[in-house]
Amino acid sequence: MRILFRAQKKQALTYAEMDTNLGSFFYSSSISHNNLYLHYTGSMDVPVNREPHVIPLATGTVQGNDKQIQFNDAGNLAGASGFIYSGSKVGINNTPAELTYSLEVSGSIRASAGLLSNSDKRLKENIYLIDNALSKVNNIEGVYFNWKDKKETQVGVIAQQVKEVLPEVVSEDNSSYLSVDYSKLVPLLIGAVNEQSSIIEGLEKRIAKLEE
Repeated sequence: MRILFRAQKKQALTYAEMDTNLGSFFYSSSISHNNLYLHYTGSMDVPVNREPHVIPLATGTVQGNDKQIQFNDAGNLAGASGFIYSGSKVGINNTPAELTYSLEVSGSIRASAGLLSNSDKRLKENIYLIDNALSKVNNIEGVYFNWKDKKETQVGVIAQQVKEVLPEVVSEDNSSYLSVDYSKLVPLLIGAVNEQSSIIEGLEKRIAKLEE
């Protein structure tokens, strides 16, 4: 399918040109849940929407007041070459083949507020404490390291070690590389601190009895 546009003339397409370009490819269009659907002529049981579609050009536009939306040959937003779509997945500074998760960013992420996860008790079931949390923590090493393609020194953990003691926080991508959800290590650390506090409290009681 090819759609022809007038280029470098700074003129809007006429209605006839729009109909010639789009009307010959699509039988009808419809809107559902803020999505615009263009139906091919071979589509079956396509809905016919007689009302004009109003599409606000705000999100995903090139900077400026003219509200342009530009796409390159790969279907990505021009001006943001590292921004890619692959089905329902979005990547920044990645390639489609590298995408395993809904959003993948190769680089740092900065936010003005926290990154939140659902944690309401009403959404959960089969709740029980992490057992031997202190022992699990003792089998994970905190390390300094450098990524092979970067010079900056980083701190973190080794995913293979974490997988041995808490596989629930480790994921494997399409290339078999492991990732750790660091936020999910927090419950393990809380459990370890609670166990350590109980041990310390027990020792304090024993010491108090000996001193008596």
